[in-house]
Amino acid sequence: MDKHIKRIIDYIFDFTTKSEYAFREVCGFTFVFRRDITTLNDELTSAEIIPIGIIYEENDEYYFAPLDGQYEIDEIVKSFAEKRIQ
Repeated sequence: MDKHIKRIIDYIFDFTTKSEYAFREVCGFTFVFRRDITTLNDELTSAEIIPIGIIYEENDEYYFAPLDGQYEIDEIVKSFAEKRIQ
């Protein structure tokens, strides 16, 4: 969709999309998911949970194994570090 048309539709209908990374630890592996939540006029219209990859620790270092080639490693590392510090 043309970016200009998308901006007009977003402005008129007040679409809001929030994306965040979620982490779930199972059997020593940390599974990474991206949650996309879209609202229209402050009401939930859609929610999507997308598996991104697996984080594992080996030799006191963390490794990220993506499930596909499309990921934002900087955002994942930042979110993972924030969750580990808490």
